Amino acid sequence: MPNIKVNGTHIHYETSGEGEIIIFLHGSGASWRMWEPQIEAFSSSYKMFMIDYRGHGESGKDFPNNKYDYHLITDDVAAFIDTLSLNPVNVVGVSQGGQIATLLAIKRPDIINNLVIADSFSELPSLSSNFVLKISNALFSLLPYSTIINLMMKVYKDYPYTEKILRKSFTIDKKTLLAMKTAPFPTHTHLLHLIKAKTLVMGGGNKFFVGVNEEKASQILFKNISNSTLAIFKNSFDPLSIMEKDIFNDMVIDFFKGKPLKNYDSVDYFLKK
Repeated sequence: MPNIKVNGTHIHYETSGEGEIIIFLHGSGASWRMWEPQIEAFSSSYKMFMIDYRGHGESGKDFPNNKYDYHLITDDVAAFIDTLSLNPVNVVGVSQGGQIATLLAIKRPDIINNLVIADSFSELPSLSSNFVLKISNALFSLLPYSTIINLMMKVYKDYPYTEKILRKSFTIDKKTLLAMKTAPFPTHTHLLHLIKAKTLVMGGGNKFFVGVNEEKASQILFKNISNSTLAIFKNSFDPLSIMEKDIFNDMVIDFFKGKPLKNYDSVDYFLKK
């Protein structure tokens, strides 16, 4: 259970395997345990660094002025990579981890070889997104923590494996959860052109998750990242790393190895012309 002091806080992380380095960035409210479905597939060829970022898991919970800050978390991840002299690295981020990974690729293109962004967005794509988020924030502030988690898990009632992994990985406390949900979203569509890394964007097809149309959000990322490929999973949604773990694992490994991506009946690909 290693910990390292970076950027004024301590960061907990787990490692597995040996080889080329991959940094795994989990979704909001989760922890490194979100990546358990990836360990067997990736650790045979890669060294996995699975970080609990600030406010999550066993890492420090401190934020200046108690303000949850995406940019500060991004700086923590950069400092983590620099302090351990890991760069250049491959980065995989899912959901909020995808946003952190994208911001990292924008701020520090020098430390990233290849980038995978899944179930992410660079802007809130519609007015309905803002409305849904505001309603859920108001509701969550009034409810006990256990009730909040149960409500969040309802979307996975037909996906017991995904629910099991997410419940196991959720460690965020109510205070940090509410701070996160009310924090300003760092819109960065206008900065996506700064990403230099070869990028695989993955998203669910025509699925609204917390008010966000995943396919539309993924198309925005694909359109604005120059060296990118888009994979839309027609029947799934956030987090693809769990819901579609076998295809996700194979696709990401093929991408990192520079192999052609395999065809799957449930996936549509979009390539740059």
